[in-house]
Amino acid sequence: MNTNALLESRVIMTVLGISGFLSVVILWSPYGLPALHKRQQEFSRQQQLLLDLNRKNHEIALEVKRLLEKDPELMESLARQRGYARPGETVYTFRDPGEKR
Repeated sequence: MNTNALLESRVIMTVLGISGFLSVVILWSPYGLPALHKRQQEFSRQQQLLLDLNRKNHEIALEVKRLLEKDPELMESLARQRGYARPGETVYTFRDPGEKR
């Protein structure tokens, strides 16, 4: 066998072995694939949270618009939530059976 060919094959195999080992170490290190998977999950959670917040902001913006327009139905609804009633009406409040006075 030719000495140069043997030397080249050992060098190639060594380089391939080292690069394979480093690839495995990098992929499974704390900053490798497991960390990437966790970051993707966190990104998905944050994306869903952002969508929920955008929806809530839109609802609040619509309510503010209705308040600025002095929507009578909204005004009555807000007043009733605070316990107000029209003249002559009686307000009944119910407690949960387990609630203490």
